[in-house]
Amino acid sequence: MVQATKLKKRTAEQKAHDSMKYWDKRQKHEGAVYRKMFSKAQGYDFDSHFEKNQIKKKKLIRKRDNCLKLVDAANKRKKQAENNYKKAKDKYDRIVTQRIDLSNKLAEIAEHNTGWKNEGKCAIYRSDGKGEIIYISPSDSESENVSSNITYYPVDEGAPYSSYARVSSKGATVAGIIVGKDKADSYRKWHMLSRWNSSHIRLTYRGDFCYKHYLIASMNNDYKNLRDNIEVSLTFRFVYQAKITTSNDSKHHRKSSKASKSVAGNRNKKYTAITIKSGDTLWALSKKYGSSVQWMARVNHIKNPNLIYPGNKIRVA
Repeated sequence: MVQATKLKKRTAEQKAHDSMKYWDKRQKHEGAVYRKMFSKAQGYDFDSHFEKNQIKKKKLIRKRDNCLKLVDAANKRKKQAENNYKKAKDKYDRIVTQRIDLSNKLAEIAEHNTGWKNEGKCAIYRSDGKGEIIYISPSDSESENVSSNITYYPVDEGAPYSSYARVSSKGATVAGIIVGKDKADSYRKWHMLSRWNSSHIRLTYRGDFCYKHYLIASMNNDYKNLRDNIEVSLTFRFVYQAKITTSNDSKHHRKSSKASKSVAGNRNKKYTAITIKSGDTLWALSKKYGSSVQWMARVNHIKNPNLIYPGNKIRVA
């Protein structure tokens, strides 16, 4: 029985790199087409100046004009490809820079924990790799809650992260001390946490457990006599964003009507079902009926795509 090969999911960096390579190839191709058509147009223009036969001269001029149209079209495509290449390169550079920044953060945390400075082992930093790392020395054990009761509804994309749909009971709480070189340094770190909170910056927390893309849900400090340190308590939450439209949007209503028509059409659609014969595999059936192995496994509730039984009926299209 033939086993279906599972393709590895490409990372964002690989996708950005492939996009950059594609647009680089496109801009070179369009540049070559532009130069070729421009050279042809110059040749026709040169020949038309020395052609005495009026009929042939008109043909050469017509060919020159057609080449110039192709030159303009190729030039537009070349400029568009150059712009897309620049955007893809900027995105790739941004992703690589972020990966390097995050790698440096992990290396810094590892070095910090090896040396075990007095600042503490709980590290908080931005998920995009920017900024510094703030360490907290926990005065109590860290706690996490992994239940998932959604209590906030999503809002339209572009609103602050605090208004996005979030799983309010899925998060972590840490209580500890921010240790600074002096009182000013401790308060600087506290105010940085406050700015991250007010700006709804997604954070990564590394302590006894590690989570990415957290938001600070609540934070408070206690002005105790700790010399230059501040006792703090932080609560983190996961955030889930969604893109929706308001009910007052007329375009949304038009899209909804189209969607309802497509749903109704899918309900009336006739599906093809067959009985599995000895020697059949999902891979062979997918090639025969034009459906993917993953789709057939999903709609027929097949847990193992490599294992099907003769006599069972399945949908194939």
